[in-house]
Amino acid sequence: MLNLKRKSIYRLNGLLIMALFTFVSGFYSDCAASSVKADDAAVASGNIISIAKKRMDAGEQEKALELMKKYVQQYPEAEAAAELFVLIAKCEKDIYEKNRSVMAKSVIASYEQIINKYPYSELGAEACFQIGQIYEKELKDNDEALKFYEKCVVEYPVTTFAASSLYRTGQIYESREDYEGAIIAYQRLSNDFAKYQIAVDSLLRVKDIYATKMKQNNKTIDKSIEAYYEVLNNYPENKKTPEVLMELAKFYKEKKGDAENSIKTYQQVIEKFEKDPKAYDAYMEIARIHEENKDYKNLAQTYNKLYEAYPTHEKADKTLFEIAQIYEINLREYKKKRIDDKTYFRLEKNNLNEAVKYYTKIVDNFPQSKYAPAALMKIGDILNTDMANGLDARLMYKAVVEKYPDSKEYAQALETYNKMR
Repeated sequence: MLNLKRKSIYRLNGLLIMALFTFVSGFYSDCAASSVKADDAAVASGNIISIAKKRMDAGEQEKALELMKKYVQQYPEAEAAAELFVLIAKCEKDIYEKNRSVMAKSVIASYEQIINKYPYSELGAEACFQIGQIYEKELKDNDEALKFYEKCVVEYPVTTFAASSLYRTGQIYESREDYEGAIIAYQRLSNDFAKYQIAVDSLLRVKDIYATKMKQNNKTIDKSIEAYYEVLNNYPENKKTPEVLMELAKFYKEKKGDAENSIKTYQQVIEKFEKDPKAYDAYMEIARIHEENKDYKNLAQTYNKLYEAYPTHEKADKTLFEIAQIYEINLREYKKKRIDDKTYFRLEKNNLNEAVKYYTKIVDNFPQSKYAPAALMKIGDILNTDMANGLDARLMYKAVVEKYPDSKEYAQALETYNKMR
């Protein structure tokens, strides 16, 4: 009898549950139907944009997206279509970001399982660093990223992941313009991981912070120079050394106004890294300093050394032409002479002879160069005007006419030659 009652009660409960389920399902179906009808009614009345925005504000991006896509397919020429396309793009971006966030947190959970299971292993170190990366790169949460980077440094101090964590820490502090914090992170890295290339990179970051990020004063300028020398002294054979020396030389010139140390530093590039492309650039920078200082004698000597070091360089002919012009124009000398209480000036010809020598080198070594006809004209002018040697000068003009009929110097050479006949 009791069993029959129990069975009756169970049957009743089941019927009640089914009835309740039917009622609830019907209620929600009615609500959904009502919602769809409301949407359809609003769409028909032209309120599609308002509905879509409400759906998006409620976090129902998928529903909003479906509704908007359906509308623009049915009414592509509608006035609301343009704004809807913008909302569709935003909606899809929101969905992507939401899904990406969910996936990122799922990956973080997997990495945390690795840390828990292998707490003192290389796997744990990598997992810890990767969590920091996800927070920094994917979730844009630098505070959480810093926590895991620091955890990696503290709990896995002898791994490459600890070094990378310190570097990323420095980068985050730099992005926040917390330069003191960045310098501390980079210096920890350079001290604890001196044998790695990343230690060099960290010291270069310290140098750049002092040189370009912090307000310039005597203290930061001196700190920059210290950072340069820390790299150069600790890593003299590093592949970036020529570049660092070039930067230091420029820094001396621009920030300290110290041309002497700038030249000395450029000369280190030339002497220690003669096969590096930076060596050619170092010669050119030294030449630029001498030219700014109007030190034409050293300018000519620098160009001459440059030519001797790179006789087949694509600009070797131009280098010779520069040297010749310096001797002809900038180093043209006159000596005073007093006769009967009168002052006379006599042209010194030594430097003009040097000019002729370098112009001749261009003609001999680079006969097809655009500078060759110009060099012949220059020789002719010096011989004719300064050395009163018209006979040899005529030969130079004649050479231009015969060998370089397509040159811009041809017309002038022909005219001058014909006048001297």
